[in-house]
Amino acid sequence: MSDILRQVDEDLRKDRLLKIWNSYRIYIVGSILITLISLSGYQYYLSSTQSKNEAIVEQYINSINLMDANTSIQQLLELNEADNSFIKGLAQLKRAELYFVTENKEQAIELLQSISTDESLNLIIRDLALYKYLMIQLDNLDKDLYFEIIDSQNLNVSKFKYLFRELKALKYLIEGDRINSLEIFESIISDESSPIDLKTRSEKFINISKQ
Repeated sequence: MSDILRQVDEDLRKDRLLKIWNSYRIYIVGSILITLISLSGYQYYLSSTQSKNEAIVEQYINSINLMDANTSIQQLLELNEADNSFIKGLAQLKRAELYFVTENKEQAIELLQSISTDESLNLIIRDLALYKYLMIQLDNLDKDLYFEIIDSQNLNVSKFKYLFRELKALKYLIEGDRINSLEIFESIISDESSPIDLKTRSEKFINISKQ
């Protein structure tokens, strides 16, 4: 009796499954196809993105290894259209460096300033460009404008926050404000998170300013 009941139950289950299949097979097959297509598309996207990034990196490396600075600049300019914002930023920084090599100082300064304000670029790239710009302009920019540029930065999240503090101390020193300069140098030394080499430089600047 139990075998008969089991057989009836299995037949009913098969009938229900068959009805579900007949009613919804288009949707079931469709959803499976959509899933397969989506997975295939995603895999293609990953593969394509990797290939593009590899090509961009290769182009960057080839450009910076050229012996002729002007040719290198022209090839680096092509990376302005790159999808990889980090490599794009590196290419612009390298161009600024090469502008100095080819004695186009004004063009280099303008490019560094442009990089530092371009929010489409990586924050580290922007901060590095700003640091280089301020280093070059240490003797040239008006004191108030110089400090305004530094103070406008969110130094709490910057990887270069200690270097910016050092620049501010140096600017005070150049302007003859020994008190504020020493205060910043001493704060760098007392900060446990400050890099060792920066603490060493700060100590040297303090000793020099006291002579």
